[in-house]
Parts: sequence; C-alpha cells; structure tokens
Amino acid sequence: MVLILRKCKNDGSSSHGFVYGQVGDTVTAPVWDPKPECGNGLHGLKQGNGEWDLLEGDDWLVIEADENDVVDIDDEKCKFRTGKIVHRGNSEGLHEYAPVMATDSASAIWWAFHIGDREIMRDRVTESEHACFWAQYIGDREIMIDRVVDSKWAYKWAVYLGDKEIMRDRVTESYSAYQWANYIGDKEIMRERITDPYYIDKFNQLPI
Repeated sequence: MVLILRKCKNDGSSSHGFVYGQVGDTVTAPVWDPKPECGNGLHGLKQGNGEWDLLEGDDWLVIEADENDVVDIDDEKCKFRTGKIVHRGNSEGLHEYAPVMATDSASAIWWAFHIGDREIMRDRVTESEHACFWAQYIGDREIMIDRVVDSKWAYKWAVYLGDKEIMRDRVTESYSAYQWANYIGDKEIMRERITDPYYIDKFNQLPI
C-alpha cells in the first residue's frame, strides 16, 4: 500500500470537479487508464513526493491505495484508480504521516514549510540546492552550510546568505567563478578557476 497526498476544496471537489468524500470513504476514478500521463485517473503526490505547486485547495487529503493501482507521471505526481481516504482536514492531522511522507529533499522542504515536522524533514535535505533553500527559508543555517558543496550553490549561498570566506573555496567551476568575480569580487582568485574559453573571454571583459 502507498499513501497519496493531495488537496480538495471545502466541498470536497477537485479543480476538475471530482468530489472526494470523508475519512473512511473509498474513492474511485470515473475513468481509468494506466498510461503514465495526465487524465483518466485521480491525481496526487505518491508518499508526498513530487511537485507541491500542484496541491491546490482547502482540505488536505491522504489516500491509501494499492501500489498496483498507482502510476507515476514524470516524477511530478501520480495517478491512481481507487483508494481509501485516511485523512481529510487541516495540516495538524498530517504529522503522524511525516515518518513515511516527503522522503526526497525537495518535498521535505515543502513539508517542513507548510506542515512542520522540521526535525524529521531536516535530515532528508542532503543536496546543495535544497540545503541552500532550507537555510534561506526555514533556518538551521549552521547545519545546512556543511551540506553545500556544489560550486553553483556555494556562489548562491554567498550572495543570499553571506559566509563568503567559507563559500569562496567551494567555487571551483568556470560559470560560478565568473559570477563570483563579476558580482562579488576576488578577481585574482577566481581567474585561475575559470577554464572554459567562453567564461575566460567574459572574464577578460570585466572592468579591472
């Protein structure tokens, strides 16, 4: 069995007019086609992972479905044939599902931002990009700073959060080194890190 996260309006309806019931009700798609494409099924985020911008409505829903009835669509969402509603209401009722939901880095950030359970979700944020977003919008800067090792995101951390002396040594590829030299400085240091001919040329056009 898998859990599917989605939202509905106060009257239980979705943006496409399907009406979800209450806790304990079984919901079934009027039309079902297992092709991994939108339509012909009910939609949501499997285990709370995917594109959270797709979650629209007033009430949170958690629906339990047989994995055989669930089809992934482009890593953004899933669709399912039928399932049982195990939660409908506000975000407070979602905390019990935190241990098994929003298990990828990006979704963990959205869960922490909208629902909470920060201590659980924080350990799931491992990539540089998501560590930067977590520090910027949620906090835990002293924890996340060590998880930023990618050159691009080290530059972005320096721009938006500071810690330039720490992040400067993590900028090692041409694009980020050029951006650093252009917008932050340290031209003499960054000059040696720019090896791509395109960015060498752009660097040489910077004012001295």
